[in-house]
Amino acid sequence: MNHPATAAAIAFLGWLAYALTRWQVWAKGHLILFTVAGSGSWHGGHAYTHPHQLPPGFMVADPGSAGYDGQFYYRLALNPFNWSKTAYGITMDQPYRYTRIGYPLLAWLASFGQHSLVPLVLVGLNLLGVAAMAYLGAMFAREYGHHALWGLLFAAYFGLAISVGRDTPEPVAEAFMLAGLLAYRRERWVLTGALFAFGAITRETILFAPAAIAVFRLVAIARRKVRPGIVDVAWLAPFIAYGLDELAARFVLKGYFPHSGVAADITRNLSPTPFGAMIDAIKTAILGMHTQPHFYGIVLLEYATLFAFIAFGLAVITVTMAPMYERVAFVFFIVQLALASSQIWGSTFGDGRSMLEPFLLALILLLATPRRYLNTYRLAAIAAVAVPALVMVVRRRIPNM
Repeated sequence: MNHPATAAAIAFLGWLAYALTRWQVWAKGHLILFTVAGSGSWHGGHAYTHPHQLPPGFMVADPGSAGYDGQFYYRLALNPFNWSKTAYGITMDQPYRYTRIGYPLLAWLASFGQHSLVPLVLVGLNLLGVAAMAYLGAMFAREYGHHALWGLLFAAYFGLAISVGRDTPEPVAEAFMLAGLLAYRRERWVLTGALFAFGAITRETILFAPAAIAVFRLVAIARRKVRPGIVDVAWLAPFIAYGLDELAARFVLKGYFPHSGVAADITRNLSPTPFGAMIDAIKTAILGMHTQPHFYGIVLLEYATLFAFIAFGLAVITVTMAPMYERVAFVFFIVQLALASSQIWGSTFGDGRSMLEPFLLALILLLATPRRYLNTYRLAAIAAVAVPALVMVVRRRIPNM
């Protein structure tokens, strides 16, 4: 039982049970519905899916809405090299969809370009992603003398119910980020760079991890304590990969979107007022308790769970044995969370998938805390905090979109 593979197998089987149940209960046996496509318009704009142009067998989950992110990853997975604004009956909504190419690229490779296999592969990749997160989490745990099954915590975040149930790339991206952090600990510089690079073109938020490494390397180089070398590939490679991805998008997508590029993405995803969007979202949830107590009660439970783990991570940040760059990465992810826009904080119920990294880094710091500060019983009590939100979100997501 004390092996990372065991944690990975349990996580895989647990999330597989969720996916199978959702497939039968909500999707009625149609795996394509996991893309949650919609043929309606968004705030009076244009619809993203065009029913008469969609591939054979494609099904619209909600004709009255604009759908969800999974439809865009599905579209790119059919052919990740087709960057037309509209292809296969699906129109892309934002330019940053093209730069998050890692997940659909893997799906295209794993499906051998067979369109009929893409819905299955998209779900399968996310199941492998959560299994990899548990495996890597177990490796972090064992480095500090804990049982490998503590790795299950890394796959116990409530937001993963969205990723697995709606074909979004977070499990894949976070698995690459965690693998990159472990590879850097083992001084596998080129491997670290490759892992971070693929994670960055899967979901760019993971760049805060190599950014933390870059801070320490650049400060040491500036003080002439070290010289630039192969070690710097670890943090340079992901930024180069993402930069090239952005350049390709700007060149190919020129004219598709009136406001595109890194600056536009930053404006869209970050709020000019720190904590502003977060506070507004919490206020909305509290006021919503009067009209929809069950719905907003779960939202508040999600917020409470996330904030609790951030608080736990901050409480041990000065005593943990985790490397200093991992502590700084944790702080970077918290800052990102504080600056997140209303698009993230005010999005669909359960969309905590966008806030996964602070949770994962907090777990790393907690597992690396000496037992004189955090014994097994206290760690178990902290772990239990994640369970209520996970159970409630999974229960709601099985029968609902």
